[in-house]
Amino acid sequence: MAYAGKYHKLYNYLIQSGQHTLELSFSAIEEILGFDLPPSAYKHQAWWSNTESHPIALTWLKSGYLSERVNLIEQTVVFTITDVKSSESRQCKVYQSISTMTVDTAVRLIRNYYSETLRDPHGRYMSWRHCYRAFSENRNVADKHTIDYLSLHLAFYLASWGMYRGSTFLLQKDYKVHIPIVEVIQEKKYDLLHGISAKDLCKEENLALLMEIATRIRGCYARELPSAGRAINNTSDTLETKILLGTLGCVPAFDGYYVESVKKNHISQGVFNKNSVRSVAEFYCDHLEAFENLRHELSECGIEYPPMKLMDMCFWQDTKQKKD
Repeated sequence: MAYAGKYHKLYNYLIQSGQHTLELSFSAIEEILGFDLPPSAYKHQAWWSNTESHPIALTWLKSGYLSERVNLIEQTVVFTITDVKSSESRQCKVYQSISTMTVDTAVRLIRNYYSETLRDPHGRYMSWRHCYRAFSENRNVADKHTIDYLSLHLAFYLASWGMYRGSTFLLQKDYKVHIPIVEVIQEKKYDLLHGISAKDLCKEENLALLMEIATRIRGCYARELPSAGRAINNTSDTLETKILLGTLGCVPAFDGYYVESVKKNHISQGVFNKNSVRSVAEFYCDHLEAFENLRHELSECGIEYPPMKLMDMCFWQDTKQKKD
């Protein structure tokens, strides 16, 4: 649900901005909030510190930003997208160093998942394949007809994997709500993320690009008219990563099954951020030959499986088979 603190208007503004870096004057922040900042905001640099014990700082932290380059003379502050707290960073590094899943187990899990996709030629497992193929075959195509076609593919894939159930805002929307998201995904700057290798996904600049597009997706939905009774259309890690998996194949879907497995196997903390994605990419790189041989084998079905789809299959299947 939307952040409902005293500074909720600033939260909404940052969420909807879609900007990686945003410079605001103190007076602009007051205009957004509808009331004045306290005198200490103009006098003390520490007032702008990134701490969860401060209500306004908690607001920008919850919206995914850090305050940086506070200028008390010019009365400006720069907000920059962040994706991880330092404590999470340390935890992810510990997790990666003591991962407990063997490559043999991982390969077996991926094969088990793939076998499930062969049981029913029209089963929901096929929805990812249809969606990913459609986006791969139409990469960078941005005419109105193609964008509409891809939006419909995206909507049905998301529905197949549970994103249109319960109280989700998507349940109150038609498939065209995805058009702004598809337009972003089709931009040439994100070609680097399409089917990205595990090695390239470990690079800081590519992880930053991944977080940028996730933020833009979140902003696109936030700018849509909210469903009844909602202050804003909030997206989850699950929705954002399922979209990126189905369209670019650049990250596993951070749903409940995946998160439970990567945490249990000490791969990562299971929160969608750069360190968590890097950790699963490093796990793939640690067993590169085995995973690449398997990936090429599975790709004989007529669609090239990206590395992060294999990781999605692996950890999702690990939890699923234990619950069956």
